[in-house]
Amino acid sequence: MHDASPQEIQGETPDPEGATLAAELQALEAELLDAYRRALLEQNNPLGMDQEAWTSCREQAQHILGECVHALRYGTEAPLNPQLMKKTRRLGGARISQGIPPVHSVRAGSMFFQITMEFLGRIFADRPGSEHYLMKVPPILQSAITRRLEEGSSGYDLFLLDVVRDAAQQGRHGMAREIHDRIGSTASLALRQLELYELTQHAAASSDARLGSLKQAILETLYTTRDIVTELRTRSDTCRSLQLALSAFVSAMAIDEPVVEIHVDDPDDLLPRGVSDDLFIMLRECLRNALAHASASRVTIDVKVDARHVQASVHDDGVGFVPGQRQGNGLASLTERAQLLAGRLTINSAPGHGTAIELSVPLDEEEHADDGRGPARHG
Repeated sequence: MHDASPQEIQGETPDPEGATLAAELQALEAELLDAYRRALLEQNNPLGMDQEAWTSCREQAQHILGECVHALRYGTEAPLNPQLMKKTRRLGGARISQGIPPVHSVRAGSMFFQITMEFLGRIFADRPGSEHYLMKVPPILQSAITRRLEEGSSGYDLFLLDVVRDAAQQGRHGMAREIHDRIGSTASLALRQLELYELTQHAAASSDARLGSLKQAILETLYTTRDIVTELRTRSDTCRSLQLALSAFVSAMAIDEPVVEIHVDDPDDLLPRGVSDDLFIMLRECLRNALAHASASRVTIDVKVDARHVQASVHDDGVGFVPGQRQGNGLASLTERAQLLAGRLTINSAPGHGTAIELSVPLDEEEHADDGRGPARHG
């Protein structure tokens, strides 16, 4: 099992009895993982049957056990590991591409919870009086499994978002080919014919102002065509993909009310793809909460992007709530994602007055550079 890194435990003092229990859980890791895989194989779960899928599944199980060990040893929940969460998200998309639907991950997570609790029962059965340590572990175990299932589900959604992006890109490239082949080639041919005519007519053609104007018009058509083709082939159109993906999610919910309005404004195509992915997940979660709980007649999503920030908001005119009194995985996930993006999330709501969720995420030039498409491309 992978121990917590020094950075993760800095400032925390191990509890002696809890550390002993943690060590016993670590000692049972190999046996526990063997039992887990046998259970997956008995249920014909592809996460246990496919070796590549099992390798990643085992790694996730090891990290979950690591969080349980941390809870026993220090009595606190382990800090979030952003890189691990991103890796888990990518696994969700990878499993879809392997033909493994998300339902198998849900079943595997439930099975892992049950098996881990059985092993914990064995450990605590030999230590009467330490039941209060056992009470700390199930919430941590459940939270760790749920968080990974959420990230895997997000990976599935991002896989579909990539499908939307690819379709949009193929459409743009097809349009670029048509413009180049039909308009560009025709204009080039017309220009060549005009130049041949000038050569055959010598001085008479060169002194004709109308021919000069025609030649200039054809050249401008060629330049414009070239600019349009370049733009179509290079522009990623992230904001358009984001709007399409959110609209597709609303359509998939198949509801008559509320009316959902989605506006994504990024005229200079500044939204980095990585930020777009996280933003889609967060806005989708806001939408899901509004559709499930708000009893609203209208929900509005607004996204505005400039060179320094992404500003996003989700407003509904529903029943509202008292933010401090409502707890749930959805709101916790939103807060965690905002923190990972170094962003700011505010929730304003009151009973009878609807809900407004505001999100601000900073952008910088490094993000644009890493994304492979900076503002200079749009000169």
